[in-house]
Amino acid sequence: MNLFRAGLFLAMCSTFSPLGWSKIIPWTPGLPSSVDVFQADPKQLADLTGDRLLIYAHPQQVLSLPTLTPSSTTKAQFYSAAVVLPIAEAQLKKLLLNYSSYPALFPTLKSAKVLESQGTVQQVRYQVHIPTPIPVLNFKENIVMQHQVTANRIDTLIIDAPIPYGAGRLEWFALGPNKTLVSVTQWGDLNQPQGFLFSKILNALPEAKLGIPAGTNAFLLEALQQRFKSPSSIALARGQLPQVALTTGQIQKISQLSQQSGQPVSFILPNHQLKFGQVFENMRFSSSFHYYSQPVQQLQPWLAADASQKLFPCQIRKVDIHPISAQQADADYKVAVGLGVIQIPFDFKLRYQLNSPFQNQFDAVGGDLKFVKAGMKLLPQAQGTLLQMTSSMKIHAQAPFLLRAMRSLPFHEVLPAVGANTVYTLKVQQQLK
Repeated sequence: MNLFRAGLFLAMCSTFSPLGWSKIIPWTPGLPSSVDVFQADPKQLADLTGDRLLIYAHPQQVLSLPTLTPSSTTKAQFYSAAVVLPIAEAQLKKLLLNYSSYPALFPTLKSAKVLESQGTVQQVRYQVHIPTPIPVLNFKENIVMQHQVTANRIDTLIIDAPIPYGAGRLEWFALGPNKTLVSVTQWGDLNQPQGFLFSKILNALPEAKLGIPAGTNAFLLEALQQRFKSPSSIALARGQLPQVALTTGQIQKISQLSQQSGQPVSFILPNHQLKFGQVFENMRFSSSFHYYSQPVQQLQPWLAADASQKLFPCQIRKVDIHPISAQQADADYKVAVGLGVIQIPFDFKLRYQLNSPFQNQFDAVGGDLKFVKAGMKLLPQAQGTLLQMTSSMKIHAQAPFLLRAMRSLPFHEVLPAVGANTVYTLKVQQQLK
């Protein structure tokens, strides 16, 4: 499954040498299951997932892979994502075991060829191709993976790829005659990338490592969701943010998952229609929850309009705050995002509204990012605090060229929000240590 980790992020570079492939590698996977943190109960995971896409992390574990130096181990933190699909388990299993059909399932995947087969184990070479209007950012690469099937899962080992060390597990669980829970659990070592340009990009944007695991899991399951779910849309009133309906027990479970893993728990919500000016836009919101051991009072400063510059001083070069009232202010940001070989400068203006001491909301009111709507809320717990961040952002068709080029990437209206939520909450965590 880490093919899609590489495919999504490596849309930004294409300087890797041709990849070879190996014979079948003996491997006994020691990978976590998506339901391990749900008492091995798929129904508990499905209940929390609902009609959304759920993303969460597992506690760190020691991992040994046959692709690593003999007898060496590494610390790995697996991320899982889950979605409930309206399809029979047998039908879905047949599709997922047919690797040659993957190009029709997943955008950017152009071909899949089985290179070696031994019983239920197969090595497959995938070709990923993502063209963009900026040739230096085009990506076209071959990646070799070994898949082995056991019961209701496919375990995957990375054999040869720009991210050379990684593994994942794709699982499916029947919930009813035409209802199946699908999950992906994966890890890739982003600290040992291959390729000059890729390494330069990660060095220039180290924060990207924080958001890549959540974004790539979302990429895979969003593709399945769009294939099997009929699109629907919920209208939002002006000024309204979508609400994530959760029981007290589910909030406690989310807090526990985040506390144990040190990572946020995120939901990608169904499509919402939001009015910008006189036009309705389809927006995909992500809502992320992150646990901090500190009380709410210590989290309050991170709701302020100037907090982003403190967290991202290398990217946000300047911010001007223009107070409107005691509860409202406009923030003008000057941003420059470096991708190693190019700089993407842009300006944006957000209007911040402090709805209460523990809750804010901010919306785009100018600049190069037209479609932005978000808010943060502090939820006191028996011990510590949950920060809930809900956001949606989409690059509009008239944005400056370098920003507009990002519209060629798959799911450009879905993935930026969950990535931004993840990075923001983890950067706050770093500041509080």
